[in-house]
Amino acid sequence: YDGQYEKFIKSLPEKEIAFIIFYRGLGHLYLKENERARAYFKRAYELEPQPSLYIQAGRALSFAIEGKRVEGVELLRNTEMRILERGVSDAEGIYKVAQAYAVLGDRAAALRLLRVSIDQGFFCYPYFINDPLLDGLRGDPLYGELMEKARVRHDEFKRKFF
Repeated sequence: YDGQYEKFIKSLPEKEIAFIIFYRGLGHLYLKENERARAYFKRAYELEPQPSLYIQAGRALSFAIEGKRVEGVELLRNTEMRILERGVSDAEGIYKVAQAYAVLGDRAAALRLLRVSIDQGFFCYPYFINDPLLDGLRGDPLYGELMEKARVRHDEFKRKFF
């Protein structure tokens, strides 16, 4: 989350585990190596028969890379529906879905899930304000409100634990 993407990729174990492969793809996406990212996202999806939020987000990001916005948004809408139906509380996983919505250009959905992620406990403010995958949200008044909420929660956490 500190922007050292090459170092991050090198730190990942060389294992055929969908979760690790998803993060390898995310690292390459941040490096703007879209074809490598797409290949990793697709591989992660192949490895996980019942894909987690992370893998679903990666699949949607691969659709974005391929220019298949409609397919990506549809996948995320189905994923979001399952999040609500099942009461999913993986706040970081929900953030990954919000990122994918943002990359695909669905600002309203991205902001909605960003709020859920923060409310459920993922409020990594320094990451949020520098995350290039959220660039399409900056300038929206709701984004500003959410960042303020994340900043306050982040600062409270730091005061309590550091």
